[in-house]
Amino acid sequence: MIAYTITSGTPTLQELEALEYALELHHKPEVIIQVAHSAWAKPLLRKTLPKKF
Repeated sequence: MIAYTITSGTPTLQELEALEYALELHHKPEVIIQVAHSAWAKPLLRKTLPKKF
């Protein structure tokens, strides 16, 4: 990873263009969180209770 810092003064046009180009190429990785849901209490897994008369 490359870090850019402007310590003093104003950047030149070439420096600004280089920074803009570097920032365009930099993509933040997207973290996709997969949520594991429990299969407990899903309607397909439930059976009806036996009826006692």
